[in-house]
Amino acid sequence: MTRKYLLITLLSALVLMGSQVPRSGVDPNAIPGRIIVQFDKGNNTDAIREYLEQTYAFAGLVQNRCLSDRLGIYIYTHTLDTDGSELLLKRLRREKDLANVQSDHRISLREVIPNDSQFSEQWALRNTGQTGGTSDADIDATDAWEVTVNNGTSVMGDTIVMAIVDDGFSMIHPDLHYWKNRLEIPNNGVDDDGNGYVDDFDGWNAYYHSGYIQPKDHGQHVAGIAGAIGDNGIGVCGVNWYGRVMTVCGSSEVESTVVEAYAYVYTMRSLYDATSGQKGAYVVATNSSFGVDLGDPDDYPIWGAMYDSLGSLGILSAAATSNATRNVDVVGDIPTTFPSDYLISVTNTTQDDEKNIAAGYGPINIDLGAPGKNILSTRIPDTYGYKTGTSMASPHVTGSIALMYAAADAAFFERYQQDPPQLAVFLKNIILDAADTIPGFDTLCVSGGRLNVNNAIQKLINPRIAFQDDTVFNGLEIDSLAELTFRISNIVGFNLPYEAEIMGAPGWISFDQPSGSLPGGGSEELNFHFDATGLDQGMYDCAMIFTDIAGMADTLPIRMEVFSSQGLDEADVSGQARCFPNPFSSYLNVEYFSDRERSVMIHVYSVAGEMVLVTKAHLHTGRNLLGINGSSFRPGVYVVHVAGDDIRRSFRVIRVP
Repeated sequence: MTRKYLLITLLSALVLMGSQVPRSGVDPNAIPGRIIVQFDKGNNTDAIREYLEQTYAFAGLVQNRCLSDRLGIYIYTHTLDTDGSELLLKRLRREKDLANVQSDHRISLREVIPNDSQFSEQWALRNTGQTGGTSDADIDATDAWEVTVNNGTSVMGDTIVMAIVDDGFSMIHPDLHYWKNRLEIPNNGVDDDGNGYVDDFDGWNAYYHSGYIQPKDHGQHVAGIAGAIGDNGIGVCGVNWYGRVMTVCGSSEVESTVVEAYAYVYTMRSLYDATSGQKGAYVVATNSSFGVDLGDPDDYPIWGAMYDSLGSLGILSAAATSNATRNVDVVGDIPTTFPSDYLISVTNTTQDDEKNIAAGYGPINIDLGAPGKNILSTRIPDTYGYKTGTSMASPHVTGSIALMYAAADAAFFERYQQDPPQLAVFLKNIILDAADTIPGFDTLCVSGGRLNVNNAIQKLINPRIAFQDDTVFNGLEIDSLAELTFRISNIVGFNLPYEAEIMGAPGWISFDQPSGSLPGGGSEELNFHFDATGLDQGMYDCAMIFTDIAGMADTLPIRMEVFSSQGLDEADVSGQARCFPNPFSSYLNVEYFSDRERSVMIHVYSVAGEMVLVTKAHLHTGRNLLGINGSSFRPGVYVVHVAGDDIRRSFRVIRVP
């Protein structure tokens, strides 16, 4: 039998685009008018290439050049616009002789390399094996900076602050942006801003209950990891280049000092919120690189409650676990076994993506790992050097939290302002879900992996709900009712509440679930109800907006075709031909009794008259049965036309969901 080729055109789809709701998720890097085609093995013949150019002549499809003759990969050009190009790709992907079809894309370096003189030594941010470690055993900071490198403010204009609670800091180091309490006059012995703290221009010292910040090496090193200035030509860069570091001295052996230190952070964020930013500081994260080995959380209830208090304002806290090889779930640790939802407990990973030998672990209490071995950062008074420990791991998380706030859009902040604690937990879930999985780490920490700030930012700024198709479509007769199920999925690994609304609320469409909650990595079906009562024949369009808990919205177009069944035939009067089943849902059979051998063309048109398929066949004497795969047709009315030397037969058929 002569091989049949399916001719699928975009004319119908392109005509409809004029009234269709704009799609979301258009590929921003696609090069207009250029696609890459890979032929199925052994099928890159002249006949197929000629068929493609003839079939898609309306799109101006032309083979441009060969990329690999052996692999059958070619560049094609076309003349369609962005929407038409996407539809063209979808149709070409259904061609059985093509193995792969995609847009050609613009490519750029997917990372930002700062010019800091010692950046090449910072393997934790970009690991190329330069220290003898494993390439890419890092937090993908350079990729994250491709997304967001700004001046240290949120999209709402708030200056992002990281509170580093530690032993002390060098206030003269040139490679750090320090937060300053501008409403306070330093060293005048007066509480100028009325916040309850005297002379806290540089921050607060809970050891001495004063604004004096003593120079200490540990705190300085931690601060640089989170927020050393990037791309300034000197030294190193932190995870968050432009975030402001609030210096709080308070990593004491005395618990009351620690509580006072965190109380200062709580006060400053509370003031900021109460005064709409006129006072205080927009603290989004704190860092604790200190603690109590073998500590029992039940013995430290006030310290533990401080993380909940901070969380009530929308502040997440990163904490370093023990620098000893012990399961803290069993033996205890402070603060990393506190049960607060707003605490991220961190262990230490090496340049080979292994847990550092001298580092605590626990699949219940330790959330994830982060680089902490041989970490280069700022030292006192104005130098640089290396340190190892979980103390070096947690500020990578602190800086990442701040960088996520820099990347978040206005919709996120609208939800964050309405419910800070809930959105803080959401960010924590994003960080854990985005961790790079490391073999064996499922027994060491909750996430089973190591911090990846770029993954976290991508999960924050991109849609988290996926649709089974790009449009909800149904076709039904005038004055009839129909139902349709449509599946939506959650692409993140934690529970995701959402709300859904049909814009304009047209009377012909309704659905059962205006809100819901998708399980991590799971899906559910929505039930749509279509009502064509009293409607004229034609197309009806609207759109549904899905918005998840963090304000991420995505649009799902909805289309209904209303048609009349009057005049639908199953067979012609001569009995020579018929189409069945009718209605059909996937495959349609064309049966023809021929008195001799002949060639015929079978065209399929939409009810609007646009051709959607053609197949060429050779008929033998007697009964011939030709199958058409109509599963890609949208529900509605179609005309099947059989034509040959002396044959003209036409039938109306219905494609149902």
